[in-house]
Amino acid sequence: MTESKINALVSPEGSLEILSAHEVSRLKDRSEGGLYRLFRQCALAVLNTGVETDDCKSLMEAHSDFDVRLVPQPRGLKLELINAPAHAFVDGQLLRAIREHLFSVLRDIVYTHSIPQTIAGFRRDNPEDITNLVFHILRNARVLEPGRQPDMAVCWGGHSIGQDEYQYSKEVGHQLGLRGLSIITGCGPGAMKG
Repeated sequence: MTESKINALVSPEGSLEILSAHEVSRLKDRSEGGLYRLFRQCALAVLNTGVETDDCKSLMEAHSDFDVRLVPQPRGLKLELINAPAHAFVDGQLLRAIREHLFSVLRDIVYTHSIPQTIAGFRRDNPEDITNLVFHILRNARVLEPGRQPDMAVCWGGHSIGQDEYQYSKEVGHQLGLRGLSIITGCGPGAMKG
């Protein structure tokens, strides 16, 4: 059975900060130093949220005809999704959370690749610098807000989980959610779902 696929033009829900011509060019660049391949892989992963696999290679092979194109607009941009997995849509509309994640991935890729890897405080081979980089990414994403009480819980590493761990993570996540906490999970089959 072949999975149905959808073509769609997707806009950010709110506003997406305007990208420079250089940033758009890097996102479209399919060469080794460009960001197209990374963004395409991340976009496909987001569109497959809930799919129970953590085999990136098989996912990419199954969706080798998937493409994502940037469509510049006067104030921001839209994404053209070509042969996107149909399970990411309801009645032809991309699920809201998936749309938010797509544009968050775009924002974070652009931001992290605008910081030179050799600059002091942002080296990728130094644990303290990595912590600093993560802080800057979270601040840029407006996850950290002055005057707001911290309400985030980070749970579950990035791995596939079995049924027992899934049930446990689901219950813990439910209890944290009931208390109004924002929850960040790991990745892999079951972890995001749990």
